[in-house]
Amino acid sequence: MSSQAVASDRHYITVDEYLEGEKQSEVRHEYFDGEVWAMAGASAEHELVALNFATILNSYLKGKQCRVFKDGMKLRQIVMDSDLFYYPDIMVTCDPADNHRYYRERPKLFIEVLSDNENKDLVEKFFAYQRIPSVEEYVVVYPNPSSPLVRIFRRKEGWEPGERHSQGEFTLRSIGLTLTVQSLYEQ
Repeated sequence: MSSQAVASDRHYITVDEYLEGEKQSEVRHEYFDGEVWAMAGASAEHELVALNFATILNSYLKGKQCRVFKDGMKLRQIVMDSDLFYYPDIMVTCDPADNHRYYRERPKLFIEVLSDNENKDLVEKFFAYQRIPSVEEYVVVYPNPSSPLVRIFRRKEGWEPGERHSQGEFTLRSIGLTLTVQSLYEQ
């Protein structure tokens, strides 16, 4: 079968069709330029770290302008005239004008807890999130409690090499919060 035949067999959907489908779907999907991909489930360790991080952020930001979203709010991004939608593990937004009901476009901070597909978080999302002018920090957390690791990449530092913390405190400068690595892994 030729690549032209394969390409013509694809079913492209519009952004509106995608958003409407996500309202009805029990499975979340990511979207890129008319195509959708189902998302895999997360491990227990992944969920523990993500929930702990989101809880700490939500408590700290309560009553402030910023909002915390944990894996249910989509990020919409337009890259080279193509629409892209991700479900970040944790996203912090602080722009009151960024208020679409089903997605955000101008977050300040992203936190991804590594999944089995590490390249998705460490390469694809890392480069995609850098393109958003409002993003100040990108945090990657390794979910294994026996090998804790938090990596922080910052726009002001050229996104590299990224701070590494396996114990003690670290600071999210974008929102002025200092917390401990251990607090992310507590049961």
